[in-house]
Amino acid sequence: MIEAVSARVLTPEWAPTVIPAPYDALTRDERAQHLAENPDSFAHVAGSPPETFGHPSEHLRHAARSTEALDRLIGLGAFGATRAPSLYVHCVEANGYIQHALLGAVDLNTHVLRPHEDTQPGRVHGLAVHFTEVGRMSSPVVVTAPRLDSVVSVIEATLAAAGDPSPLEPLLDTKTADGARVTLWPAVIQAGTSVDLEGPLYIVDGHHRVAAARQAGFTQVLVALVPASELHLGGFDRELSELDIMPRRVAELLGTRCEVVDAADAAAARPTEPGWIGVGVAGHWFRARRLDVDDPADMPSGVDPASGLDAAFVHDFVLAEIFGVTNASDPRITYRPTSVAVADAPVTIMLAPAPLDAVFDVADFGGVMPPKTTYFLPKARSGVLLVRC
Repeated sequence: MIEAVSARVLTPEWAPTVIPAPYDALTRDERAQHLAENPDSFAHVAGSPPETFGHPSEHLRHAARSTEALDRLIGLGAFGATRAPSLYVHCVEANGYIQHALLGAVDLNTHVLRPHEDTQPGRVHGLAVHFTEVGRMSSPVVVTAPRLDSVVSVIEATLAAAGDPSPLEPLLDTKTADGARVTLWPAVIQAGTSVDLEGPLYIVDGHHRVAAARQAGFTQVLVALVPASELHLGGFDRELSELDIMPRRVAELLGTRCEVVDAADAAAARPTEPGWIGVGVAGHWFRARRLDVDDPADMPSGVDPASGLDAAFVHDFVLAEIFGVTNASDPRITYRPTSVAVADAPVTIMLAPAPLDAVFDVADFGGVMPPKTTYFLPKARSGVLLVRC
C-alpha cells in the first residue's frame, strides 16, 4: 500500500524560481551557471554534485550547505506549513509529453523495488549523508508496474474532481523556469477504498536515492507511482571529447559487426528503433544496423537480457574496441539526453530508446543495464514537496 505523507507544499508565488530543470538535462557548466544565476533554486538543496562522488570528505560539507539553503527557503516562506497526511496527484507537462503520478511513501521493508541500473558507491554515500543531515526528501523515486489499477483509479478520480462545476482547486499550478507545467492536487480517495500495490514495483528513476535511503537506515522513501501507459522512453547519446582514429577506419570497423550506411547529418543518423545506432565522427555521420540482434524471446535461458541491448553493444564493442574507452566512467565520455540538442563533439553515438519491456525483463532477471540506457520523459521535479525522512 502507498502511504499518505505529511508534507510542506511549495507556495505558488515561489514555484517558478524554486523548481529547477531536471538534474541530468544540464551539463556541468550549465548547472554551475544555473546555481550562480538562481540563488533561490532548489538545486542548491539537492544532493552532492558529481565532482564530489569520489570524495567522501566533501559529502558532509555539501550536506551542511544544502541544509542552510533549505532553511533559507523555508524562512523566506517558499514552503507552506506542514499539511495533514495525504496522497497527492502530480502532473508534469514538458517536451510535448504529459505524465501523471500518485505521490506518497512506500515502506522499503514490505515493498520490493526492483532496479535495472547499477549505482555508484560514492554517489550513494553522498546522498545518504545528505538525507541524514538535511532530514527531508523532495525528489521522488519514480516507480511503475505493468498494472497499477488502483493508482489509475485515484488519478482519474482526482482529475474528474478537478473538472467538476465546482472544481477541486490545485495546490500548485505553475510554469517552471525551463517551460514545464507542474500541477499538484490532493488525491481524491473514494470512501471505503484503498490504494493497494500488488507485486513488485520497478524503479524508473531514483536508483541512487533508494540505495542511499537504505544506507541511511530509512524505512520509507517518497515515490511517484506512474502508470506504465504514461511513461515515455527517451535515451542518452554518448559523446567523446577525444578522437584518434579516422572516420573511414571507424566505418570499416563498424562494418565488421553492422550494416553501415552514410547519413547526411545528425538528424538523418538518429536511430528510431532498437537494433540501429547512429555514429558521428568529426562531422561524418553513419547509420549502423547491428547484424547480431536476436528476438529477445529467442535468448537462451539464464542469459541476462541486458546483454542484448544496444547500449551493451555500444559499450562492449563500439566504445571499447573502436575508440578504446573501456570504462563507462571514463572522463572522455559524456552522456546527454536525446531531448537535448546534439553538441559539436569529436564523436557522437546515438541509440534508440530501449523498450519498456526490456526494463521489466532485466529487473526481473536481476540484471543490470549499462549506464544511461534509459531516460524517461518528462522528468519528475524536485522542490514541489518536502517530506521528513
